[in-house]
Amino acid sequence: MATALALRQSYSWVAAVRAPLVRMSFAAALIPAFLATPKPFSWAIPSLPSLLELFPPWLLAVPKKKTSHSRKAMRSANKGLKDKQNLVHCESCGSPKLAHNLCPKCYRELNIAWKAKNRSA
Repeated sequence: MATALALRQSYSWVAAVRAPLVRMSFAAALIPAFLATPKPFSWAIPSLPSLLELFPPWLLAVPKKKTSHSRKAMRSANKGLKDKQNLVHCESCGSPKLAHNLCPKCYRELNIAWKAKNRSA
């Protein structure tokens, strides 16, 4: 009986020592290595070249001077409206219309006729 009690006590002592080790290794397996080791905090300010490396080159491209109203107007002078090149004559009434579109005059007449027919029915 005494040997069984001594054996039981030795198991509990081994289990007490082993349990935290197993828990720590299991937790360490789940946490990535860069999070497991804390890095010391420093108040050091990075130098100017390292700050320039943080920004992409297109972010720093800004005009040196304001564009005047005159220059903006000259740049947009060639953006005017262009003439329509796809005008044709309607086959039924002869009025001008855009190609591959319904003639507005003929459509108006058809629309009036359809609405009159729906009202009477």
